[in-house]
Amino acid sequence: MASLLFHRLLECAQAIEGGRFDVADSLLAEIQSLTPKEESIWRRKVVKYCAEALVRRAYGIRPPFPLPAKCGWLKSHEYIFRPFFLFARITSKHAITGALDSGNKRLHIIDFSIVFGFSQWNSFIKELKEQYVGLQSVLITSIAPKLSKHSDYLRRNREWARHFGGTNLESRQLLCNRPDDIVNCISKPRRKRKDMIVVVNWNFTLHKLLAQDGAMEQVLSKVKDLEADIMVIVEQEANLNSLDLSEWLEQSFQYYSTIFESLEGEYNTKAFWEMYFRRQIGNAVACERVDRVERIKSFDQWQNRLSRAGFCPVSQQVDKLKIDLPFLLKEFGIEEKEGHVLLCRHRFSLALASVWKFTDPPQFNGGK
Repeated sequence: MASLLFHRLLECAQAIEGGRFDVADSLLAEIQSLTPKEESIWRRKVVKYCAEALVRRAYGIRPPFPLPAKCGWLKSHEYIFRPFFLFARITSKHAITGALDSGNKRLHIIDFSIVFGFSQWNSFIKELKEQYVGLQSVLITSIAPKLSKHSDYLRRNREWARHFGGTNLESRQLLCNRPDDIVNCISKPRRKRKDMIVVVNWNFTLHKLLAQDGAMEQVLSKVKDLEADIMVIVEQEANLNSLDLSEWLEQSFQYYSTIFESLEGEYNTKAFWEMYFRRQIGNAVACERVDRVERIKSFDQWQNRLSRAGFCPVSQQVDKLKIDLPFLLKEFGIEEKEGHVLLCRHRFSLALASVWKFTDPPQFNGGK
């Protein structure tokens, strides 16, 4: 049944791309009748959300994906799929710890995250100051989207910083909702002192720059101008960047089936995380040009783009991560690929953490 449903989705996508909406309507009706017969709950959901997105694309239904629920009551870590959140938090902290040494007196973390939680950074900074007694001050610049007009997480972060940060921990927040916002925000931070280590941390946000021509190149150039010591990138790991609907469906079906399977054991925030991935599917299928921000890349694609921009990889201490993460994520595993870290389920990769630093691009002599 799963194979038949998948082929009907492909046929429907091809019909929509070809403007044959009568054929698409017929296929969608067949998909609707076949879906309840699929035994796998998570495959049923993937089919349902892909079909929903195809309808919205075909008929220009606005908004092109379901609106988010009001989320002011949620904690910061509940805005994002828990395994992704924990994976990003732990790998980023390991990377920053690995970059510090006893000579660093000041630390500036420029944090681009899908959500920023000051309380999460606060405990980490306390650990760093105990380990590196010479670390005198820390500045955290948070550059994150405003998730909802109903959300008060920005206010809570300011309160956390005021009450618990102390005199040696400063936090400031900037908002970005579109790729050009990110470009503008990255131009504001400056390296103020030579004894300051600068870390640029991307948690599931760097891929959004792919929606706007030239935005990625501009931002990577700004990171270079900052003379950032390291750049930490955590992203979903899959080749889901195709603008061809049929190709996107072929690339995505197993990935999202694995994601939705993992949700079955999570009851407290399961509905919210389903909405998170439902919106991802809807954005990738129903949106075009700059409105399509969910352009998920594979490890090889990121490596190629960053290498061409003059960045080289920094190997991570994967053995320590293999101890910490599986303890928190019992149904997930950690694998290493060329010094980078993969979050896997059933050995199928779902997310990637990598660390980079800028190096002068190689000089070519024109020979072959």
